[in-house]
Amino acid sequence: MAYRYDVIVYGTVCLDAIWRVRELPPPGGYVPILEERKMVGGEAANTAIALARWGVRVALVGNGLGEDDDGCLLRQLFAEQAPEIDTRFLATSSAWRTPYCLCIATPDGHRTMFGRGFSEMQCPPLDPELARSARFFTMEPNAWEAGLRACMVAAEAGTSIVAMDYTREPAVNRVAAISVTSTDHIGPDKTPEEQCAYAARLRDEYGTTAIVTNGERGCFVAAKDGARGEGIHVPAYVAPELLDTTGAGDIFRAGLLYGQLQNWEILRTVRFASAAAALNCGALGGWGGVRSVSEILAFQKTV
Repeated sequence: MAYRYDVIVYGTVCLDAIWRVRELPPPGGYVPILEERKMVGGEAANTAIALARWGVRVALVGNGLGEDDDGCLLRQLFAEQAPEIDTRFLATSSAWRTPYCLCIATPDGHRTMFGRGFSEMQCPPLDPELARSARFFTMEPNAWEAGLRACMVAAEAGTSIVAMDYTREPAVNRVAAISVTSTDHIGPDKTPEEQCAYAARLRDEYGTTAIVTNGERGCFVAAKDGARGEGIHVPAYVAPELLDTTGAGDIFRAGLLYGQLQNWEILRTVRFASAAAALNCGALGGWGGVRSVSEILAFQKTV
């Protein structure tokens, strides 16, 4: 079958403002901003931009944008920063507010985030014809119900699904080829053994490949064809430069999708995704450090 798109990325699109500072100030304190950048942001946009830069044909179906100043700037930034992305599926209305996120990055690579406009995001229904035109569909949970409905449309169309942070939704687990989540969503206090067991339980109950990520501690993979009750720990790659961890999970998801499109086996796919995410941490923003496929593969050979 000839597909028009390789991947439909469904979900959050926003305007990101990135500040780099030496440290967060105490209450009432002051710190200088070392670097500031405004850029296209949001989980869906970050993943879509990475895939497009790797030569993947992407349909970005995101929340609507307002006709406010932030919306106008965001469309301008799409043209300047991500010309590979077709924005035809991003509607505009004067009744909507463009989501905005301020991300403050500190030298430890962590980021503190402030946002507005996310609770009232307007995400469109997924057109069944569009769903049938792509090999893969992926979504994240910021617009929970809209993403769930879109996932069901994609499943009905026969599109393979990579679901991000929907592991507590049985309907998604039943149809997903890969269900990936982070310890932020299942409980950061869980031990490595508990994280591995969580992935294995998902796989055993639903038949999906389940992945639990834990940042620099790597991830646990329970492959669809793996032994019941068992998962595999895949160590993380160490970022050569740690500037900003914003978007690491989004680029990891893009790596999973890229590997699936290449028909790689799951552990090779996960390692590629991990390397891509690590390299992305060397620049500001959710996709600022995306490297080419050849650079990612070369990096994997050096460690």
